[in-house]
Amino acid sequence: MFDIGWTELLVVAVVMILVVGPKDLPRMLRTFGQTLGKVRRMANDFQSTFNDALREAEKQADISDMKAAAEKAANFDPLGDITKAYPQKHAGAAAKAQAASQTTPAASDDAPAAGAPDPAPEPVADPDKTAGQTTAGKGDTA
Repeated sequence: MFDIGWTELLVVAVVMILVVGPKDLPRMLRTFGQTLGKVRRMANDFQSTFNDALREAEKQADISDMKAAAEKAANFDPLGDITKAYPQKHAGAAAKAQAASQTTPAASDDAPAAGAPDPAPEPVADPDKTAGQTTAGKGDTA
């Protein structure tokens, strides 16, 4: 920082001895050292307070980043992401499915007319009840 050589320090020491005197020089150097120590302690306290405030701000930033990541994970929608990533493929598949559901079968005797309700399903015979019955009494001779 300062480019002070031994010769400059010797000149400063001689001037101090001449100005202050040899009797008061040790007391002045001691006071100077104590004052310099206090200044260094104050600078270290300021620096540590500043570093603590900086760490706290980083923690708050980390906490807000974690909250944002948790919100993003909570709103996870893989189907929506795929739909956004591949809109044409999804739209094509949806159009095909819609077209298939709207297509009516060819007109036949057993097919219901378009827009008509589906007929009720035919009842199915219970195999346990029909197992003991025979068809011999219904006009068949055996």
